[in-house]
Order: sequence, then structure tokens, then C-alpha cells
Amino acid sequence: MADTLTVSYSCKEDVHTIETGGVVLPQIVIDNRGVPQEQRGGTAKRLLAAASLYCYCSMLEAALLARDVDFDDISATAELELGRNEQGRSRVLKMTIRCSVRVNERDEAIFQRVEKIMAQGCLVTGSLHDGIATEYELVPTFFSE
Repeated sequence: MADTLTVSYSCKEDVHTIETGGVVLPQIVIDNRGVPQEQRGGTAKRLLAAASLYCYCSMLEAALLARDVDFDDISATAELELGRNEQGRSRVLKMTIRCSVRVNERDEAIFQRVEKIMAQGCLVTGSLHDGIATEYELVPTFFSE
């Protein structure tokens, strides 16, 4: 049986709240009050890039620590290439993660093995390039005034 993870979302008065259930990041709040409509776009793409970067860099750190590699100063960027698919829908067409880490040269051989592992991505980026089976269930709730 597969493990499951549930994250919840609510929106009230243009404040979007994501409850993660996590200890380190229990809640993400996106407050659009006072932000012009034309400046609101791109938040989900930024969250995708941020989740990908965090996952990738955390896995890199864990892989280096597990092999006792002497390192510090991990920094990275995620660049999303945006466009449209064959049906004309907006999509993220490509993600490029650029990452640098300072590694003691005596650990170069071990780092090269870690580099091969990281070429497969992390949980998030690996899932994206493998494809994610997705189902949608949209259930309306009706009310009267």
C-alpha cells in the first residue's frame, strides 16, 4: 500500500491558506488583498519551483552527509520554461535546476558518485519527469441566501 500525504487549501476574502500538516512549514498564506489582479499571476509556478529546489537541495545535502563529504554553501536556482501544450493550454514545459555546492577537493571522487545519483532528481523533480497520474474530483456545495 502506498503512503499518502494530504495538504488542505482554503480561500476567504482573497487570503489563500495552505495547511501542510508539517512541523517546519505548517502553513503557507498567500494574501492577495490590495494586490492588483495583473500582479497576482505566477504564484503556483513559484511554489512549484520552490518545492522542487527545496527537495533537490535537501536530497543533495542528505546524500553528501551520508557519505561524510566535507561541504558547505549549497545554493541553487530553478528556471521554468513556460509555454503551451498541443491543446493550447498553459504549461510548464521545462524546469532547469542549477545548483552549486562547495566541496572539499579531497572528496571529489565521492562527490562524483553523488552527482550521478542527483542526475535522477529528487522525489518532486523525479515525479515530474516520470509523470504523475492525476484524478480530479470536483463536488459542488450549494447554498441559498
